[in-house]
Amino acid sequence: MLQKELLFRCFNCCLIVLFFFVFPTFSAQELKVGFVQGRGDDALVEEQAFKNAKIEFEVLEKDDYKIDTLLKYDVIAVGVVAYDKNEPLKENFEIVNEYVKEGGYLVTVDFQQDSTWNKNFLPHPLVLLDPDLEDNVGVILADHDIFKKPNALTDKHFGGGWGVGDFMADGPHEAPNPWKPLITDKPNKWPLVVWAKAGKGDVVFNSLQILQSLGRTGKKEVSEVLHNFLFWRGPRVSGDVVVDAKGKLATTWSVLKMH
Repeated sequence: MLQKELLFRCFNCCLIVLFFFVFPTFSAQELKVGFVQGRGDDALVEEQAFKNAKIEFEVLEKDDYKIDTLLKYDVIAVGVVAYDKNEPLKENFEIVNEYVKEGGYLVTVDFQQDSTWNKNFLPHPLVLLDPDLEDNVGVILADHDIFKKPNALTDKHFGGGWGVGDFMADGPHEAPNPWKPLITDKPNKWPLVVWAKAGKGDVVFNSLQILQSLGRTGKKEVSEVLHNFLFWRGPRVSGDVVVDAKGKLATTWSVLKMH
């Protein structure tokens, strides 16, 4: 009986050790965020949005558009109409797409200008039109990890309180393959946020005005949306190995929120 109990305890200890090796905990902010600034008059609003969300980031300068430099980042976030106003991004979008295919994660965290949009800016073609919607429109969320970690998001996160004129602008009217709709508005069935795999990486095109809303209102729900849009995926894919972030972000996310 004693021998069985010792074996059982030994087995439990081995499981605990294995857990910490296979699922090491880390803070979401251990993930490195590279940020592409948008138009100049929104720079302060963008900065305030990250400050309100307590998220650290590094601004990408014109000399940073080298694949080895970009691959240092777990996520590259694109600001307000950056594909229109940020010249280094426009000149080097193909390098950014290479970053995605090499295992990176690219996400637009505010809307992009449809009139100057190149459908080939992203790893897969995407056409933008000129719809604008307010935050009372009602949305449908897909079953995707972006809504599950590190926060549990519901449709209530995307309705009421985003600010006048600060919900959605200039998005696609359809999500051609391989794009998958993540958020769809109820009356028009427009895909307001779409996602696709590209090589080893992921790309999310978002037409919601997350930074502008958060920078002006500081609303907790919008802050949680930004957290998820940046950190749902976890660390960048390294080589041929995908580092699974499942179960890791939640362990120290509460600490990040308290800072």
